[in-house]
Amino acid sequence: MTAYLDHASGWPPSDAVRDAMARWIGVATSPMALHEHARGPADLVDSARGALAALVGWDADTVILTSGATEARNLAMKGSIAGRGLSTPVIALDPLAHASAIAAARSLTRDGGQVRMADVGAVGDVVPAAMAAAAEGADLVVVTHGQAEVGCVRDAAALIAAARAAAPHAVVVLDAEETAGLLPIADGLGADLVVMGGRSMGGPAWAGALCVRPGTLLHPLIEGGLEEHGKRGGAHDLPALAGITAAAHEAREAMPARADAMRAMAGRITDGLLGVPQVVLNGPGPHERLPGHVQVSARGVEGEALALAMAARGVAVSPGSACTFGAGKSSPVLEAMGADDDIARGAVLITIGPGTTDAELDEATRAFGESVAVLRAMAPGAP
Repeated sequence: MTAYLDHASGWPPSDAVRDAMARWIGVATSPMALHEHARGPADLVDSARGALAALVGWDADTVILTSGATEARNLAMKGSIAGRGLSTPVIALDPLAHASAIAAARSLTRDGGQVRMADVGAVGDVVPAAMAAAAEGADLVVVTHGQAEVGCVRDAAALIAAARAAAPHAVVVLDAEETAGLLPIADGLGADLVVMGGRSMGGPAWAGALCVRPGTLLHPLIEGGLEEHGKRGGAHDLPALAGITAAAHEAREAMPARADAMRAMAGRITDGLLGVPQVVLNGPGPHERLPGHVQVSARGVEGEALALAMAARGVAVSPGSACTFGAGKSSPVLEAMGADDDIARGAVLITIGPGTTDAELDEATRAFGESVAVLRAMAPGAP
């Protein structure tokens, strides 16, 4: 590959992240052990908690380390419902929430209760009134800060305030997988639980965390030993924790310069992609969305075919959403936003990182234009 523009799937680690992880490969001692060999691993676990808690501004002991954002999301939702002993919960979120959040909501209400979806706008936005309407009397509210597929960044603090006014007794989850380490999430923007993942801050995607505001009831999702204050059993992945710790430190120091640079690069490539006929930008404008995030659709072209054609030209991108590759169907996110089938099936997701170069952007723009032209020429009925 000559251009890597699929940071939605995973960020190439920085030298500091790679070196931190390498130091812990082969270290087998548990941080829970009582002998001197456990001191280093125990210090690493404490450092990971501290680095991640600093992104929220909470104490280190509020952090539960997980295998990634998906586990953290499930722990937040299922753990808080179980912690309050609710069997028929009312859960509010929006149809652009992460697939694992929607799946967890449906699982929790399988035997009763209700899932309510807040209305979304044409660019994936959610206004406070829509969140309040969905959240009225709810037991659990999930607010997505940054939407992974179309890149919209919501005013999460306003949405959380609206949800609390409509459902004073609800537990509110802030899904910050896409924003932690890139955008400020001080005090969890008012939420009770904050979901974080390693990828969006430049760490391993298989490391994450759930930050728990003191006083929030939470039952463990994975039961076992006393790891993570008894809220998440299982051995710690020391290399992954070293990686996310280094990444969190780098991200905190780099904000907001990193976000500004990634947005500028996204704006540049967006201009090039929109120069191709019948190409549309999905979601908000380049400077109003997740840093480094671009999703476009080319009419008359399948998104998976376009991603494969660009890969054949040395450019790595994702077909629409990194989580739905191989599904062979329209994007449910774009459908929920009111996009027609041609747009919903033709999306590709281009995501930029802090190490992306101008040369990679030029190469991706060229490969995109060539691939669209070739695929359109192959389409049935093409002249």
